[in-house]
Amino acid sequence: MRVGILIGLLFVAQASGANATSTATYYGPMKSGQGYKDQTTSDGFWRIEGATRGRQMLAIDVAIYRAAEMAQSAGSKYVEIHDAIEGENRMGDQRATLFARPVQTPTNPVACRSGKSNRCYTADVSVIMKRLSGASGNRPGMGAPSFIDKFGRTVTQSGYGVGAVTPLIPVH
Repeated sequence: MRVGILIGLLFVAQASGANATSTATYYGPMKSGQGYKDQTTSDGFWRIEGATRGRQMLAIDVAIYRAAEMAQSAGSKYVEIHDAIEGENRMGDQRATLFARPVQTPTNPVACRSGKSNRCYTADVSVIMKRLSGASGNRPGMGAPSFIDKFGRTVTQSGYGVGAVTPLIPVH
């Protein structure tokens, strides 16, 4: 499994029309190699793992959505996302891990957990939940259509950076 660092907001063009396929997707506690798993670390962050089967959902979207749910349950409007990594096997099954914590203000994280300023951002919980709830609004962890490109394709904004209220610091 390749592991890569997610460093930017992903824009995913999806096919629509007669060629579009629909595959069942799962969002919930980890089972049969898909869903999410979370735990609190000794430094107070949540360690969240997301996993998907096939290419219908992004594992990072599952993990980010779960972080937003947890922040909302903790009474926060914002969540810091730290140190996201992801990987995919030849079958298209994905795994992603990130660290998160709830915050009350839309400001840059004081310090990134890894010490690298380009590896964290603050996001609006309501924006995450809107952008990662699928086209119908009731598919948690699945990107919702954002706009139509010049070729008539539906484009979904998802992945690392979704919901950011502070600028992402570019990697040089």
